[in-house]
Amino acid sequence: MRHRSSLIVIVIIIVLLTATCPQQAGAWACSQSTSTSPPQAAQQLAEAQRAEIAGYTASLKSADEEERRNAVLMLGAMRDPATIAALRAALTDSAERVRAAALAGLGNLNDPTLAPVIAIYLTKDKRAFVRKTAAYALGQVGGSDATAALIGGLRDKDMEVRGAAVVALSNTPDASAIEPLTRVLTDKSPFVRAHAAVALGVNGRAAASAVPALVRTLAKDDDHEARRQAATALGRIGEPSAQPALERAAHSSDPYLSQAARDAIGQFRHP
Repeated sequence: MRHRSSLIVIVIIIVLLTATCPQQAGAWACSQSTSTSPPQAAQQLAEAQRAEIAGYTASLKSADEEERRNAVLMLGAMRDPATIAALRAALTDSAERVRAAALAGLGNLNDPTLAPVIAIYLTKDKRAFVRKTAAYALGQVGGSDATAALIGGLRDKDMEVRGAAVVALSNTPDASAIEPLTRVLTDKSPFVRAHAAVALGVNGRAAASAVPALVRTLAKDDDHEARRQAATALGRIGEPSAQPALERAAHSSDPYLSQAARDAIGQFRHP
């Protein structure tokens, strides 16, 4: 009986404490919540964030490449427009990993006005790794300036940069990219050819002019993935003239191509 009475007293104390300071972790947290108003808390948070950005910005002057790179990665992870100045400063770093991290951080902001800045590094940086990262970043920020730069990237001498550019162009439809994407269906890289087909499919009916080239890819490309992606793109474009080629592909010995062709034909029947 005495044990039950003690338990009841403990429960009552807990209830009273909870009512006095709801959802708090303890007396210190309770005192903080009553002494700091929401505007003050927001101001303190903003000041802490500014201090954090300033600390990482200072680290960009370090002689240690890894420290500079880590600072840029942290700035990029914040996804805060307040980091733009620091990230742009890091674009002039002598280390390609730091420049690439800065470009990725700018891409994380999804701000089309940053495209001209990023585009410079797609066209002019000597390191393929940096140009490739710039292409992916342009795909994130989007907009007409990004598309124009990525179209230029399709002509890069490095296969991986061309691949990054074509993948980035598949993020959003843009009619201005259709003709350049059609041309790269004959690229030396199977990866580029396959993803050019993907990007054309993203444009849907607007890419009808690419159908003859996609049909050739479907019928004659020596890369299985390029043929499969051509079939899928033809289904997404929905041009009836492609249906005979898809019907032939539906009987392919490649089960994945056969399925892609059947799925594409199904889109004609159920658009």
